[in-house]
Amino acid sequence: MQPKVWMMLSIVSIISLFLGVTDAYATHNSNLYVSAENPSFNNHFAGSMVIEVVVNDSDLKDIDDGIGEPDVTINGKDLRMVQGTDGSWYAYFANLQQAKKADQIVADAGMAAEGESLDFGVFCSSSTASSVLGTSFSQTQGVAIPRSGGLTPGSFTNGQATFSECTGTLTGGTLKNNVIRSPKSINTNPSVLPGQIGLDTDAWPIIQLFSFDDVEIKYNKPGQTQVVNLQYDEIPNISMTLDRSNYPAGAEVFVTINDIQLNQDPTDEDSWTFNINSTKRTFYQAYTESGSDSGNGGAGLINIIPHLSSLDFEDNGELTMSLGSILELKTNDDQPDAFVTDGTNTFSKIVTFVETSPNSGIFRNYDNGKKSTIGVTSNAPRGQTGTITYNDESKSILTGSFSASVELGTKGISFEPGTTA
Repeated sequence: MQPKVWMMLSIVSIISLFLGVTDAYATHNSNLYVSAENPSFNNHFAGSMVIEVVVNDSDLKDIDDGIGEPDVTINGKDLRMVQGTDGSWYAYFANLQQAKKADQIVADAGMAAEGESLDFGVFCSSSTASSVLGTSFSQTQGVAIPRSGGLTPGSFTNGQATFSECTGTLTGGTLKNNVIRSPKSINTNPSVLPGQIGLDTDAWPIIQLFSFDDVEIKYNKPGQTQVVNLQYDEIPNISMTLDRSNYPAGAEVFVTINDIQLNQDPTDEDSWTFNINSTKRTFYQAYTESGSDSGNGGAGLINIIPHLSSLDFEDNGELTMSLGSILELKTNDDQPDAFVTDGTNTFSKIVTFVETSPNSGIFRNYDNGKKSTIGVTSNAPRGQTGTITYNDESKSILTGSFSASVELGTKGISFEPGTTA
């Protein structure tokens, strides 16, 4: 292929990639946004993913005066909406059974793990009085709230335990929810009820729980019902790509994973750390998106590989590599350590992937400085390979040099030997 043609095709491919990402996350409704509405994955979600619903309607944006809550339903049940400081209205929901399973994983790790990994907080039944939460959630099958301070001991539950009616008075306390880390702040203007519906601010963000297969979300705006349909099923179109076909010695290896199921928190960039040798491990939020310790260093570093199937992962959720004689693992800003530890065991063959932006479903192993956690050694021989496998798809990382040519425009100009253009 001629260099000019190759360059043009490359530019077109890059432009198409960015346009595709932009289009993939655009809602088709005027006022209703649902985080799992994503044509790249055919509007699928799965497992314990938390879904964000937003109503952005100029008729309901007033934050200084009391206004009515937008009428939003999920499969015909009321989905309670809470007004944020920007005037938009927010709700979070998840599958009842999967939220309990995810939370049980943290409960099994003990009290020292609270607030890490897939912790949903604490659970209250749908019969919990509005005097406790500030408003009623009677049409849900229960809720997860981020704090338990002030609640009567034994009235709230964790994990797979049967929900009970929470009692007491919320007073804050330690934040235990780790699956909604960056929610919009609730409207606490003193001239209106908190969030316009009276929700206790210590119950925010609250996750409403339902049993469902597929999901229909409706915003019943007068004269203009807006609908989003989601499929709760195995995630399609999961992929992994490398940034080039062969790598010179000393090169950085940039890997991108497209998997919306890794997007557990729709409000923040998720981080996943994989131990890639025969001792396979998958850790959710070992680090924050900026590389600070989260679960790393203690009981909150929880291996979820034994639970992937029960959380409705298929072949995704685990990553392995064969380094061969050419690849090395490195640190970067997103993964500043060469190993992670749960306080007892140390895992030193790790690769961390961080979401490119909240709710993108696109994860990469390199930081904003273009430094990767995978590299080719400085003395790597040509023609050797390493491999990386995700979702039962393997990619070869081949060492070798490549050539390029540059064509200078010299039309109408002639040069004598020894002169320069």
